[in-house]
Amino acid sequence: MIFGRKAHEGGADAKGSEALLDDAAADEAGDGAEPDGPFDPRSDGPFDADEVDLDADDVERVTFGPLVITPFDGLNLQLHGDPQSNTIQALLAAYGDSGLELALFAAPRTGGLASELREETIEEATQAGGHAEEAGGPFGPEIRRVLPIEGPEGEQLFHVSRIWLVEGPRWLLRGTLMGRAGMVDGESEPADLFVEFFRNVVVCRDEDPRVPGELIHLAVPGNVTKG
Repeated sequence: MIFGRKAHEGGADAKGSEALLDDAAADEAGDGAEPDGPFDPRSDGPFDADEVDLDADDVERVTFGPLVITPFDGLNLQLHGDPQSNTIQALLAAYGDSGLELALFAAPRTGGLASELREETIEEATQAGGHAEEAGGPFGPEIRRVLPIEGPEGEQLFHVSRIWLVEGPRWLLRGTLMGRAGMVDGESEPADLFVEFFRNVVVCRDEDPRVPGELIHLAVPGNVTKG
């Protein structure tokens, strides 16, 4: 993925106000390098709209209101919402026997919401008779959750997922990885496709004041018809 990375005041690099970075170049630059600060879960994305220039390349993207995603071949996109209020609450990206659900929330400028939500998710899973624990993941701490569900014939089944919670400027992006990808560790196949997909998300949060934790609704792209 190639982005036009916007330089911030006092932080322009030697090449000028913009630098085009792709994943291969970033990986090559990072080989053997010692970390010079705390882990940044968004160093390779997801990005805030103010951090990138989407006009710097010709990559095909789809805009769902505040979320801009980069689909890949064979990806199926589904919108989940509330028919009564006519609002879209989440986007499901499905491929093969796996899926990644995206949901966007308002967050405080000072951060800290991701940690709170991880604690709440673990507590809620326990109350539901399931199990959840914190583990290391590609975006820092993630939640690995197992919830009991009822099967079509009344039998007990289990829903396994991995939950990523990543904070940006006044927003938090939640990714819930399901299916076979939710059962593997790290970036093992088939989770690797969804890790890259999640990294390529760009968030365009509006300036409206919102309560931390408030769900930010998505929108249908202009060239897509609701059905």
